[in-house]
Amino acid sequence: MFKKSTLPLIFFAILSQVSAQAFSSSGFETPESMQVDPEDGSYYVSNINGDPFQMDGNGFISKISANGNIVIQKFIGAKSEDATLHAPKGLVVAGKEIYVTDVNKIKVFNKQTGKTVATVDMTPFNVKFLNDITRDSRGLLYVSDMLANKIYKIDPKRKYEVSVFKEGDVLGQPNGLVINPRNQNLMVVTWKTGEILEIDSSGKIHKLKRGLKALDGIDYDVEGTMYVSSFEKGEIYKIPNYGRGILSIYLAGLETPADISCDRKRHELLIPLYRGNFVMTYPLFKKDANSENAAGA
Repeated sequence: MFKKSTLPLIFFAILSQVSAQAFSSSGFETPESMQVDPEDGSYYVSNINGDPFQMDGNGFISKISANGNIVIQKFIGAKSEDATLHAPKGLVVAGKEIYVTDVNKIKVFNKQTGKTVATVDMTPFNVKFLNDITRDSRGLLYVSDMLANKIYKIDPKRKYEVSVFKEGDVLGQPNGLVINPRNQNLMVVTWKTGEILEIDSSGKIHKLKRGLKALDGIDYDVEGTMYVSSFEKGEIYKIPNYGRGILSIYLAGLETPADISCDRKRHELLIPLYRGNFVMTYPLFKKDANSENAAGA
């Protein structure tokens, strides 16, 4: 059963003073991604609910009301007649639709009804582990195949035409993806090599940061500050200037933060805690520079 829960003590005092909207909610089943609906402020959470590789039909997507008070645990999936999900991971909420990666397929649902809109079968590409998904300003989708070291591009306007956008060991097991809002380059965080990559319009890869560990989620706030989660370290990093500034530790002591994202209207960070089985929002505000811990550039 889902319920609002008390935030970890290290965050509670700050949250109570800074944001009346911030909340946490427990009872999820290995939550991987959390995204806000930019139209109405509600939240969607992908729940793997078991082995991230298994085609077991146990996965589901939860919906949380804009104020965080109401949770529909199994809004989509969990062996419902219309929508079968196995191990849903990356999410995109755009227009009337929710896009989600699910082991070897991309599935598209109507966000109001939860009904299936489309299914993109990626098995002809011999995919190994579809992970995150993001969308650019033209509506093109980008999907990471972490274990195959590939990133795919999908065009919904051309009957979900699929092509390989980038591949190779240089991708270092690509995990989280996001579009740089300043130049529309694709930003990638890597699981194996612990790097933050930027792929420009010509396909050239720029390594912005390295020496990190098991990176998972990535997103930007309205000021162009990047936030990146380290799954194994339990940390979230803050990097100004669209990822080209000095990296600092923004949050620490988290239990496996996965595919984080930013609610740019509320100025909050959305954090699914994979092994903790709960999700939380955290206010994005400027800390005193003296309180930040430099962690390398």
